[in-house]
Amino acid sequence: MHLTNEQLNEYLDNASTERAFIETHLDSCGECVARLSNLQALFADLDSLPEATLSRDIAARFRPRPSLASQLPRWLTLTASLQAASALVALIVAIPFFSIMLPKVELPSFTTWFFEIQSLWTSWLDQLSTFNLPTFQPLPLPIMEMSTLFIALAIVSIFWIFGNGLLLRNNRS
Repeated sequence: MHLTNEQLNEYLDNASTERAFIETHLDSCGECVARLSNLQALFADLDSLPEATLSRDIAARFRPRPSLASQLPRWLTLTASLQAASALVALIVAIPFFSIMLPKVELPSFTTWFFEIQSLWTSWLDQLSTFNLPTFQPLPLPIMEMSTLFIALAIVSIFWIFGNGLLLRNNRS
């Protein structure tokens, strides 16, 4: 079994914890000695190369610029705060509409719902086995009035779009 390149590199860098084992192995293995001498020659050649300077400083692109503000602009903070506040107000205004609707909704138990779906599935399979097109039978789920939900979402969306429009307009200028 021969030494790995990693072991030889660590040995050359004086960073190996198995220095005694590596020296013992090198005393008995000519192939690993040849690889070690090739690595030493390679490192000597690399050290003899002149330092190359770059035509541009690439690191400058990644250093923080002193001209950038450490905080967000005041208009951006204000717009984001107004968006959050208006969304909260719209949700608070919509809560009474939902509380009025909730007592009217009667949900079936899970077992009832499961058996309804199972019987609906069985009837669909029966219809498919006779090659007739299945007729649409709606699921027995409670149908909520969507008008209040739609109004609440529309209000939140209008505020959201208005706020983002302000952000984009201020960002362009």
